[in-house]
Amino acid sequence: MSQNTSVASGLAPERLRQALAAITLWRTNPDLAVACPMCGVIGLTITDHSARPYAEWYALKCGTCGLDATVNVPMAPPDMF
Repeated sequence: MSQNTSVASGLAPERLRQALAAITLWRTNPDLAVACPMCGVIGLTITDHSARPYAEWYALKCGTCGLDATVNVPMAPPDMF
């Protein structure tokens, strides 16, 4: 992921680190069940809505606590030369 600042919509700012960790784990193994960054219950649904090479966008949903958030991870712009 980029070293740029990540943005989350529908997620408390202090939970962004847990959300990014869940996304990283999910990207490593999409079949692995991951914990919700809000309630900690296993079974978070993550959907990749990325617009690469410009940004990574992930939708996070939890059926237990009702989390419905998106996380944007900006990427470096493509080389123009």
